[in-house]
Amino acid sequence: MERYIHNENIRRYQKLLEVEQDEEKRNIIRKLLAEEEAREIPAKPGGPRENPKRP
Repeated sequence: MERYIHNENIRRYQKLLEVEQDEEKRNIIRKLLAEEEAREIPAKPGGPRENPKRP
């Protein structure tokens, strides 16, 4: 779920940048986008990446 929210935040900020014309607001959106892109989402414990024995 956390990964989904992370991806949706990135998409939302990208869409906002497409339409926002106020440069001050664009700078804020760019900052938020960069922070979200830099954020690492840990893999879910027991998820497919950590459980290679799944058939």
